Amino acid sequence: MMVWRKWLESLQERRRKQLLRLLEARYLDEAADAERVERAVDDMPYPHLRAVLARVAERERRHAGWLREKIRSLGGTPPPPPEVPDAPTWREVIEAFESEKADLVRYVEDVYGVGDPEVRGLLERIRREEEENYRDLLELVTRSEAHADGA
Repeated sequence: MMVWRKWLESLQERRRKQLLRLLEARYLDEAADAERVERAVDDMPYPHLRAVLARVAERERRHAGWLREKIRSLGGTPPPPPEVPDAPTWREVIEAFESEKADLVRYVEDVYGVGDPEVRGLLERIRREEEENYRDLLELVTRSEAHADGA
C-alpha cells in the first residue's frame, strides 16, 4: 500500500511540475507580447491604431497576470519577465501579430493536452482572448499599409 501511495504522489508531483513548466512558458510569452505591444502603443503616431494596440496590450498584461497567479497557486515562482529588444514600431506590430498567430495554435494544443480542469479553463479563457488579439492585430496590419510611409 505504501509503495502505491509513493508512486501516486510522485506522479502528482511530476504533473504539477509539467503544469508549472507549461504555465511559465506561456507567462514568458504573454509578458513579452505585452511589452512589445506597449512599446508599439507608445510610438504609434495614429490615435485610432494606438487604441487598437492599447486593447491588445491590456489583454496581454491580463493574461500574464492570470498565468503568474496560477503559477504561484501551484507553488511555483514566476520567472522574471523576459527582456524584449527594441525594434521599430511597425516591426513590433508585425512581431506581435506573428506571435498571436503562433499562440492560437499553442493554446489549442495546451487546452486539449492539459488534464487539470482549472488550468484548462484558464488556458481556454486566454485562448479566446488571443483570438481577439489576432483579429485586432490583423485589422491593424491590413489597415496600416496606408500609413506605413509615415511611421
